Amino acid sequence: MANIYKSDTKRVFLTFDDGPSSNVTPMVLDTLKAENIKATFFLLGSRVELSPEIVKREFDEGHYLASHGYSHVYSQIYASPQSVLDEYNNCITAIRNAIGMPDYNPHLFRFPGGYWGGKYASIKTDALTLLNENNIAHIDWNALTSDAAGAKTKEALLQNVKDTMGEKDSVVILMHDSSDKILTYEMLSDLISYLREQGYKFENIYDLLD
Repeated sequence: MANIYKSDTKRVFLTFDDGPSSNVTPMVLDTLKAENIKATFFLLGSRVELSPEIVKREFDEGHYLASHGYSHVYSQIYASPQSVLDEYNNCITAIRNAIGMPDYNPHLFRFPGGYWGGKYASIKTDALTLLNENNIAHIDWNALTSDAAGAKTKEALLQNVKDTMGEKDSVVILMHDSSDKILTYEMLSDLISYLREQGYKFENIYDLLD
């Protein structure tokens, strides 16, 4: 997989974690469809099992489906490097069942909480080696809305993206489409308009694959 953070042209990846949810995700998908944008969804296996039809829609509409683990319970995920791999695989099994493709494997994981730092840093380091041995890459982000950190208005979410993306040519934006992230949906159209005004091309992980 090519380096997502380096580019000779201006490009942006919209990424959504912690879904799907029955209320927010369909509205996010409606906006993306209307804007003809393909995003990347880092799915939770436990929520895939609750809303498989939404995951099937994501896949059918050309979005990239990757693993964010199964449980999102940090103490469980980061119990050992093997437990990280198990979380990856359990999520992929749920995705496969949802989309009806028993061989589907995105080879891509986003560590809950991100890869860098935190109390589980040493486990993450060892887990990354194990993931790589299984041909699984990981991607974090280099811009974010802070929609999981208490921003109260869609204007604040948009400003957080502007502040964190700066002048980067290749931008990976972290957002969430879990059930309490209605503000993220409400901000999305404004974010897309801003990014287009700044000359960014929208891409997803499929564009990085040879």
